Amino acid sequence: MTRSRSYNRSQRWTAKLRRRSLRAALPEHHEGEALLLQPPDHLRRLAISREQDHELLDLLEGAV
Repeated sequence: MTRSRSYNRSQRWTAKLRRRSLRAALPEHHEGEALLLQPPDHLRRLAISREQDHELLDLLEGAV
């Protein structure tokens, strides 16, 4: 093999290993599962806030 060909093969192999390690570090997404784009703490707080908003609306509608 010529020197440049072996260098190119080495670079491709290194890039392949790097891609594999990056993919392994990512959380897997299974079909039918929601992909978390935000931290779970933030999603939990958002859900609680929405629930409280709905309860407040129910109370206000009952008072009117």
